[in-house]
Amino acid sequence: MIKNTIPLLLVSPAISQAATTWQSSPNAVATASWDTWSFAPPVGETGSGSQGSAQASSGTLITSSDLTTEVIAAYEFPGGLGTNPDTYYFHTGAGTWTANLLLSEAASHVRVSYSLLGFGGAPPEAFFAEPFIAGASIIGSGFYSSSNEGIEGTVFFSNLELGSPATEIETTFGDRLFPGFPGSFRSVDGVKIEFFNGAPIPEPSSATFCLASFLLLRRRRRN
Repeated sequence: MIKNTIPLLLVSPAISQAATTWQSSPNAVATASWDTWSFAPPVGETGSGSQGSAQASSGTLITSSDLTTEVIAAYEFPGGLGTNPDTYYFHTGAGTWTANLLLSEAASHVRVSYSLLGFGGAPPEAFFAEPFIAGASIIGSGFYSSSNEGIEGTVFFSNLELGSPATEIETTFGDRLFPGFPGSFRSVDGVKIEFFNGAPIPEPSSATFCLASFLLLRRRRRN
């Protein structure tokens, strides 16, 4: 699992009102992002529901979009939506997210990014379940810091090469389940999906990208 060494501010989920500052890739042909949440099952219950279409987008390729949150392990209070609600907090429990997008023209590569705030005295780690697209291969991953109004977070991203160019994209990623104590004291601050007609350019710098990839490779070799 990628560990970020960038220090984070310790903030209460009840007062967190950060908005993700995304680093845009210069060769993306279209983007879609979500950073305001509307669906959450009641405390102590599981369930899934739509967060709706992308709240921000660019480019002309995206004709429809939707993001679904599925709580796969029930969370306890104060988990769920933040007060804004611009964060989705888990101190117990776990969730996965699925983005469905329809494009007017086929794309060959996709970058899936999500922003996390850390709690419990440590920066966040990347989700255990990496972004997945059927028939696609992850060709690189990394992270960078994101801050807004004094609250810092970490954006984790994965670059995927599709098996063949496609106009319908479904990608899923999510949290892990710990025996007896699921979740990891993390707050989801935003999700962003980018589309490309060639390999994405690493962000925010090749040095950070290579370091993150090296840490991921070293972790996998230890397992």
